[in-house]
Amino acid sequence: MKLGAYYWDGWYAKNGAWTERLLNEFPDREPVWGWLGNTVENMEMQVDLAADGGLKFFAYDWYYPQRGKVSEMNDAVDRYLNCKNAGRMEFCLLVANHDGGYIYRENWEDACRRFMPYLTNEHALKTSDGRPVILFFDIRSLHSCLGDVAECKKCIDYLREECKKEGLPGVCVVGCGGPPRDENGDIPLEHPQWTEWYPKGGFCEALGLDALTGYNHHRQIKVRGGEKMYIYPYEELAKDHEQVWDLISGNDRLPYMPCVIGGWDCRPWENLDKPESRSCYSPDRTPQQIYKHVKNAGEWLKNNQEKALSDLAIVYAWNENGEGGIIEPTRGDEGRFLAAVKKACDEYPS
Repeated sequence: MKLGAYYWDGWYAKNGAWTERLLNEFPDREPVWGWLGNTVENMEMQVDLAADGGLKFFAYDWYYPQRGKVSEMNDAVDRYLNCKNAGRMEFCLLVANHDGGYIYRENWEDACRRFMPYLTNEHALKTSDGRPVILFFDIRSLHSCLGDVAECKKCIDYLREECKKEGLPGVCVVGCGGPPRDENGDIPLEHPQWTEWYPKGGFCEALGLDALTGYNHHRQIKVRGGEKMYIYPYEELAKDHEQVWDLISGNDRLPYMPCVIGGWDCRPWENLDKPESRSCYSPDRTPQQIYKHVKNAGEWLKNNQEKALSDLAIVYAWNENGEGGIIEPTRGDEGRFLAAVKKACDEYPS
């Protein structure tokens, strides 16, 4: 198993991410080096920690410039590329094509131009056949912003050809998708989306995608007996993700990269005055549970080689501390979760 982790660079300065709730009610989520980590030296330390913890790559969240302004959250990947120890890990972009990072048809060629230095870099994550990997956060936005199915495929084919001009065998474009939910917040085994969105040989492949994965599959709400509930045991959250591995890979013939959930507890970013902003949270996660979940991903890859994208899997996330998806060492765990990840990775070497 070649396990990576999503990396979100929202901690480059004091901003809206540093809420009072986060700082005062959840001080245990602070990284062991402190909240601010926007130096090359700090990234070198994180690369060593991640590599020693069994991770093989970071997928850096990357935002297309909006209204001519380049997001400072794109700086993390460039800091990584300036690290003396960058070769200890590979990397790819997770193009955050959601609100604040949409890429429309008229900007696509420019976006591809911006992707190329990363796709051609010596440390770029590649599939077993040598194609550099690039992820897109939202399949639906990719489709709608580029126009329609045919235009989306045309755009992705353009990126593929640009990579070939650089001497690469192409590119592996991976789209993040999620499962449907019913009125109770559960994942139904029977739902039109399984045949409309992930039909074998259908929609996602027609868009030009090469493979599928997810960012995370948290749930907004749990309803039992007509009552809304928000505490959701981590073990059930992990089982949701493992169910999604089978459901998406079983309903679409594109290769699949399992998404492992490192946790979800978005309370630091939720507005107490707006109940609609709430989501279920899992305050009970333990290193042993993380170990089991990562180990299950390794077992899934071993047993589903015909469905898998090489031997790749990815964790949400290295440092989504505000949302509770965290495996980097924090003041609250001091590396115990990362040690659990390493233990599982050691049992399923790439």
